[in-house]
Amino acid sequence: MKITPGLKVLITGAGSGIGRATAIAMAERGAVLFLTDINQKGLEETGKIISEKGGKVARFKAFDVSDLSAVKAFADELHAEFAPMDIVMNIAGVALFALIEDMTHQHWQKLINVNLWGPIHIIECFLPKMIQAKKGYLVNVASIAGLVGAPWHSAYSVSKFGLVGLSEVLRYDLRQHHIGVTVVCPGGVDTPLKYTTELLGTDRNSPPVQGMIKRFEKAAVPPEKVAQQIISAIEKEKFLVITSFDVRFAYFCKKHLFPIYHLIMLKISQLLNQMHLPRNS
Repeated sequence: MKITPGLKVLITGAGSGIGRATAIAMAERGAVLFLTDINQKGLEETGKIISEKGGKVARFKAFDVSDLSAVKAFADELHAEFAPMDIVMNIAGVALFALIEDMTHQHWQKLINVNLWGPIHIIECFLPKMIQAKKGYLVNVASIAGLVGAPWHSAYSVSKFGLVGLSEVLRYDLRQHHIGVTVVCPGGVDTPLKYTTELLGTDRNSPPVQGMIKRFEKAAVPPEKVAQQIISAIEKEKFLVITSFDVRFAYFCKKHLFPIYHLIMLKISQLLNQMHLPRNS
C-alpha cells in the first residue's frame, strides 16, 4: 500500500514509544492522524510535536483500549465525521515480567485485556467500515514474546501469541476485501515500557536485575527505527516484521535448530530464576 498524503491513519498507544514515533513518521508523509493513548499528557505531547512539524492530527482522545464502550464511542465519533480509516495500527500495550506463582488473576486480566482484547476492540469497531470500502491496512504490534516462549513472560506471551495468531488469520480473511495485514514483533526497543514494566518476585534495584536492564538498554533499538520498518512493511505489504537480529536469531533457532533453542531458553530460565526472591522474604 502506497503511503500518500491525506491517508487517514488511526494509531493506538500514540502517547510514547513506538506509537509516538510511528505517528510522527506518518505525519511527515502527509497522513491525517487519529490518535489515542491511555496517557492524556503523553498524547498531548505527541500532538504538539506533530503540529510543530507541520503535521495534521485531526482528532486525539485518551482512553483505555480494553474498554469496548470507549473504543466504540471513539469509532462512532470518527465515522460520523470522516470516511473509514485507511490504516489502523494497534500499538498500545503493557508488559509484565514474572513467574506464574507471583502473579494474581488481575495480572493475567490486565495484560490480556490491553494486549489482546484492546486490538480486538479496535478491529471490531473500525474494520467493518474498511471492509465496506474494500480497502485499507491493519498493523498489529506484537512482540518477540509472540513468537517464542520467553521465560518469565507467561501472561505477556499469552497476549502476544494471541495477537500474532489473530494477525495470521486476518491476513487471509481480509485479503478478499483488499485489506493488507502486518504483524510487528520487536525485541528490545528503547521506550518508556522499560520503566513501566512491572517486575514481580525480584528486586529491581539489585545488581543482577540492574545488569539485566543495562544489557537490555544496550541491545534496544530506537522506536524511530521500528516506525520506519512499519512504514516500509505497509508499502511492501510484508506480513511479518522482525525488528532486530536477536529476535530473528531466536525465531530461526526455534524453527530450524530447536535443540539449540531449547538449551538457550533453559539457560535464560536458570539465570532469571537466580534473581527470584523467596515469597516470604
